Amino acid sequence: MSSDPPIGVVADATPMLRAGIAATLRAAGFDIPAEISHGSEAVDLVALHHAEIVIVGALPDMPTVELVRRLHAQPDPPRVVLLLGQVAPDALAELLSLDVQGLVPRGIDGDSLVAALARVRAGERVVDAGILVSDDVVDEDAAASSSLTAREREVLVLLAGGHSNREIASSLYVSLPTVKSHLAHIYAKLGAKNRNEALGRAVAAGLL
Repeated sequence: MSSDPPIGVVADATPMLRAGIAATLRAAGFDIPAEISHGSEAVDLVALHHAEIVIVGALPDMPTVELVRRLHAQPDPPRVVLLLGQVAPDALAELLSLDVQGLVPRGIDGDSLVAALARVRAGERVVDAGILVSDDVVDEDAAASSSLTAREREVLVLLAGGHSNREIASSLYVSLPTVKSHLAHIYAKLGAKNRNEALGRAVAAGLL
């Protein structure tokens, strides 16, 4: 990670929230050259300032999904952290499928946001359980997750950190086929079809 101040762009339609986030990050050592209210401004400004991270809240002019796709289509895409209200586990799985690096509550406190961004910059994926709606699906996921073995939980944690199957195998000193077997068991126990859906259900169950 570079020793230079991390460059970030804050995008949110609420002026006070946007200014508060920018001030908090500047106090923590971030270079925040742009605070914007519309997603249409984000792509050009991120490229102009060579921003490595974009904090995205509520935007009036485009869906968050569209902005994330545009940011990821850049030659040197930034890491993206979304500020969210509460979402259901299935919606969380869809957001994870966008390869977003951070999903945190819109009401997150300053210290927690700075800590989350530090983890994102270090290559981790941060998913805060505070964004989840409590509903029957959460209860079902919690019950299913109780059958996960200790090793399967270790695999799940590494998966949440954005590690590939090969990286998980290396971290746990096991073979690649063994990792794939663990993942198959995790998906089956959580009732998930893929890793993003498994992560969404795992967060709902309080495993991450």
